[in-house]
Amino acid sequence: MSQFNDLIAEKGTGTACDQLTPLTGEALARLQREAPGAPAGYIDFLTHVGFGPIGDDSFMLYNGLLPPDEMYGQTPPGLEAVQLFGDDFSGYASGFDTANGWRIVEIDPTSHEATEGARDFAAFIRLKIAAAG
Repeated sequence: MSQFNDLIAEKGTGTACDQLTPLTGEALARLQREAPGAPAGYIDFLTHVGFGPIGDDSFMLYNGLLPPDEMYGQTPPGLEAVQLFGDDFSGYASGFDTANGWRIVEIDPTSHEATEGARDFAAFIRLKIAAAG
């Protein structure tokens, strides 16, 4: 049972989630091994709905977590505990602040300032899906 059963049922019907691919068992095991504190809603979504582009390239959800230096070439000050899970194809990245209860943050591409995002991953991803609608 998934908290995203409604999205799973709509896949393949012309929705913003149609291009998402669920994680394989091996990729899921690697993610859980590398990020044991990752929020359950995030794991649930990747497992049952998937990763990839949402809508017509409105948001890209990665198939795992990336350290900021993979996106920015270095880890900007203040982002040492952030693990990125997606971006909007325009430089704005989204991730988890692992030092602060895995809260969701959104990163400005110019200043690298992290601002708090949605209250949890389910709320965050549903907003991205609705926006891509």
